Amino acid sequence: MTISEFTKHLNRPEARHRYWHILKDDREFFPEAHETFKLEFDGKIYEMKVNHKEDVMTGQLYERFRFLENDRIIVTKKKDGTYSLNAPDTKLYPNTK
Repeated sequence: MTISEFTKHLNRPEARHRYWHILKDDREFFPEAHETFKLEFDGKIYEMKVNHKEDVMTGQLYERFRFLENDRIIVTKKKDGTYSLNAPDTKLYPNTK
């Protein structure tokens, strides 16, 4: 079965240490470990990858946005092989335009 969307609520370590842990059931949604994929968020394209611990390191996404515990993320896989992030609960850092 092919998954076209990955949804999760960030736990405290994920939000604080800037990563998403991918559970075994959701692993096939993302490319193989260490293979770069493109993620679109906030009008920018980021190059991301899953590491050997099944984590996506997300520090670069925190440039303008503050991801907190329990924030929901929705990653959608597009037909062209790129990914798109929607983070409806995530807000800009204070004093950010």
